[in-house]
Amino acid sequence: MDGRPEQADRGESLRRTVERLRGEQRLVRPVEPPGPPPIVPEEALDPELARPPDPDLHHLLDAVPQPAVLAEPVPGAGGGVRDLAAVILNEAAVRHPFHPGPAYQEAGAGGGISLREAYPGLWTAAFADAVAEVLRTGLAARAVPVRWRAVLSGGRTRLRHERVTVHRLGRRLLLVWPDDRTEQIARAAQRIARVGWAEWGLRDGRLDISPGLAVLLGLPPDTAVVPPGRALRRVTETARPALYQELDRLLTTGADIDVLTELYGVGRPRRIRLVAEVVREEDGPVEGLRAVLQDVTELSESRRRLREQEEETERQARRADAEHHVVQRLQEALQPHSAVLTGLGVSTAAAYRPAEAGVGGDWYKVRQLPDGQVLLAVGDARGHGLDAVALMSMLRHALAGLAFTGALVESLGGWLNRIACDEGDEATATAVVARYYPGRRLLRWICAGHPPPVLLRDGRVEPLEADVGPPLGVLPEVSYRAVETYVRPGDTVLLYTDGLVERRDQDIDVRIEALCAAVRKHAVRDCATGPDLQELVDAVVREMSGPLSEDDATLLAFRFDR
Repeated sequence: MDGRPEQADRGESLRRTVERLRGEQRLVRPVEPPGPPPIVPEEALDPELARPPDPDLHHLLDAVPQPAVLAEPVPGAGGGVRDLAAVILNEAAVRHPFHPGPAYQEAGAGGGISLREAYPGLWTAAFADAVAEVLRTGLAARAVPVRWRAVLSGGRTRLRHERVTVHRLGRRLLLVWPDDRTEQIARAAQRIARVGWAEWGLRDGRLDISPGLAVLLGLPPDTAVVPPGRALRRVTETARPALYQELDRLLTTGADIDVLTELYGVGRPRRIRLVAEVVREEDGPVEGLRAVLQDVTELSESRRRLREQEEETERQARRADAEHHVVQRLQEALQPHSAVLTGLGVSTAAAYRPAEAGVGGDWYKVRQLPDGQVLLAVGDARGHGLDAVALMSMLRHALAGLAFTGALVESLGGWLNRIACDEGDEATATAVVARYYPGRRLLRWICAGHPPPVLLRDGRVEPLEADVGPPLGVLPEVSYRAVETYVRPGDTVLLYTDGLVERRDQDIDVRIEALCAAVRKHAVRDCATGPDLQELVDAVVREMSGPLSEDDATLLAFRFDR
C-alpha cells in the first residue's frame, strides 16, 4: 500500500512525458476516428488502363493462397509512375481483413481502382522507387515495407504495416502480400515459445496485441485490441516503476529498451522480458511503439535454481576443502614422524601415500615399552574424512595406553574391539597388532580382518600364515588368537594397509603376490649398493600405487639386525 502513491507518480510522469514530446512535435498527436481522410486524385483513371485481361488469369490468381493484386502503372506528368490501377484482386485479397473496402465492391472486378485511394498511405517514396526499379529491370522487389490506413468496421481506421513483394508481368505489376500460413506459423510459434507482440498507435491510442500476448495477459486468445491503460494495469505494482522509467526513456531518446517485468495473467505473476522500439518514418515524429514480450518465468526459475545449486556446490566445496585441510593436519599431527627404536636391534621405516578421494583412516604405531618389549601395529579405520580420523586417533591412542599394561596381544585386540563396538555400527577398522620380544626374537601378532604381514628372508618374500579374526567393531564378543613368528638376524617384516594392494579389477591374492615381487626386486637392488630400509619402502609404495588411488596406503617395515 505504501508504494502505490509512488507508482501513481511514475505513471503520471510517463503521461507528462508523452504530452511534452507531443508539444515538441517529437510524437504524433492522436486523431479522432471519423473515418479515412478524403483522397483527391490528381485526375480520374483512364478505364482503358484497367481493362481486364483474359479471364483465365483471374482464375489463376484466385488459386494463389496469398493476397495478390494485379495492377496497371499510371504514368505521371513527368514521365514517372504516379499511381497503380487495380486490375484484379484475387479472392485472398478480397477476404483479407484490410481489403480496399467499398470502393472495390462499387467498381467491381476490373474497375480500375486507384491503389493510392484504396490503400491510403501506401504510396511512399520507398514504394514508388521500388515500383520504378521493378519496371526498369524486371527483377522482383521483395519485402518492400509499406503502410496504409486500413478501414475497419464502423468507419474506424488503423495504420497497417506490412511488406509486399512486387513482380513485373509484362507492362503490369503483381503485388503479393504475406501468406496467411505465415500468420498460422506465427501463432504456433507464439504459443510454443510463450511470446507475444503489441503495437501501440499514438495517433488513435489503440493497443493491438497478438494472440500470444492475449494469453500472457490472461485474456481470450482472440482479443486483438485492449486499452493501453488496461494492459499497463496488468503490470504488477512492484514492477511498474521500472517499466514506466524504461518507457519514458524509450519515448524520450528513441533508443530500444530491453527490460524484465512482471504481469498478472493466469495464476501467479509471470516473469516477462519486454523488448520495445519506437515506430516512426525516418526522422519524423514517433507514431507508436512496437514491443515483443516473452514469458521467461520457467527460465528465470531454472536459472535461480541453477544459481542456488552452484552456490550450494561452492559452499560444499569450501567446507570440503576446509575439512580436508583440518583432517590432513590432524592426521599429520597424529601419525608419528619417525619410528626409531634404540638399543633393541630393530630398524624401522614407514611410508604413507594419501588417497585421491581424501584423507583416510590409515594409522600405525611403534612404541618401545617399559618392559623392554616393542609394540608394532598397523590399522585402517573405515571411511574417509573426520569420522575416519577420529576413529583412527581413538584406536591408536587407546592401543598405546593399553600396551603399557603388559597384556598379551590377544587381550589388546579384544579391548580395541570393544572400544570400536561402543562407537556404533559404522565404527569398524582392521588392524595387525604385534609385540616383539627381543630376548627371544619372537614376534607375537593378531590379525583383525587385515591383510597378513610379509616376510623378507634371504632374498625370498612371502606372506606370513595368519589366523584372521573379524574386523574391530563388528562383533562385541570375539576372541583373537595370536600367531608366533620367530625372526632371524637380517629378516624384514612388512606391515601394510589394504589400500596398498586392493584393486577393484584384481583379486587380493594376486595383488599380495605383486607386493611380494616388488619387495623382492627392490631388496635385491638395495643389497647391491648397500641396503637402506627407507629407500625400500618408498620404492615399493611407488610401484604399487596406481595413478588414481581410491584409498590411502601405509607400509611399515621392521628389519632385525644381525
